[in-house]
Amino acid sequence: MKKVLKGTLAIMIVVSLVLAMASCGGGGNSPQALAKQAVDLMAEMQQLRPGDAKFDAAMKKSAELEQKTAQLSEADRRIYDEEFARLMNR
Repeated sequence: MKKVLKGTLAIMIVVSLVLAMASCGGGGNSPQALAKQAVDLMAEMQQLRPGDAKFDAAMKKSAELEQKTAQLSEADRRIYDEEFARLMNR
């Protein structure tokens, strides 16, 4: 059980860091919606175990979300970061 928890926590941390450090670029989705999707995905991943079909789908979703956040402009990136922090501190 501890291995699963540590693995899930490690994945959540990596996803958070990747999303937080993604580069800026052209727009797409709103930064608020992307931040909510990221927080929702992290909550979902807490309940999954590596190797589950849903876990693999969540990892794919994470990669797609990372691509979208990488396309945010600097201004939208700041909005995303603020919204992400706000949602995480609820």
